[in-house]
Amino acid sequence: MMLELSASTDNSNIMKTKTFRAESLIAFFRRRQIATMAQMKTVLGTTVDMTVFRKLREISYASSCSHGGRFYTLPALTTFDDRGLWTCRGILFSRFGSLIDTVEQFVTRAERGFLAAELAAELQIEVRQPLRKLVTLHRLTREALAGQWVYCASDFSKRQGQLRQRRTYGTAEALPFSRDPLAETSDDTKAAIILFLSTLDERQRRLYAGLESLRLGHGGDRRLAELTGLDIHTIAKGRTELLQRDVQFDHVRRPGGGRPSMEKKRLKLLRQSKN
Repeated sequence: MMLELSASTDNSNIMKTKTFRAESLIAFFRRRQIATMAQMKTVLGTTVDMTVFRKLREISYASSCSHGGRFYTLPALTTFDDRGLWTCRGILFSRFGSLIDTVEQFVTRAERGFLAAELAAELQIEVRQPLRKLVTLHRLTREALAGQWVYCASDFSKRQGQLRQRRTYGTAEALPFSRDPLAETSDDTKAAIILFLSTLDERQRRLYAGLESLRLGHGGDRRLAELTGLDIHTIAKGRTELLQRDVQFDHVRRPGGGRPSMEKKRLKLLRQSKN
């Protein structure tokens, strides 16, 4: 009889459900601000994603706009700017929710709509795929203007206003780099651009070329390299620095960059001669 009771007690312990506390997640978020699913499962002591989502729903949460929505935070910890965006350790969160919803809101609210490159520079994230999906779902439209696709609101009157504003200010038409510069820029303009670049230092040339590559969109690095004679990797570096907002203001090159000093060269030659 005692043996049966002992077995029954053991079975009840085995069947007892583990309790997961949402408070442990809150404490973790307060320390770290953002977390991945793997980190939250470790905090709760579970291997099941659904367990984490159940606890997140208890406390309210937000998922990242960038990185495929793989990062999470608590709304109370976010500090959105006037555009509705918040970045923490390079991870973008949006007041509007997912990336596709954010793209839709930005385009719909814009006075002149957006070129894909403009919106990518604004959000600091690739947007071509969500733009195509939103057009397919008829949540946005796109219009050809001066050889570029301008993404606009789905509402007819709003869309007409956006296109009218863009034509009025000449944003897509007037900038020589908003079209293919090799096809449509005159020789005199090309010469003027090259002359202008010669007045800039290395960093300024790189950043300027990177900016114009962003305006061109896909293939911009190559076209700018052909136009200016700059190395395509230099242009790509400038574009990346602008997108990541990783610009050095105090030095033309990063510390340690550039050619070695003459003194260092002499010391190196001296060591080689002794060997």
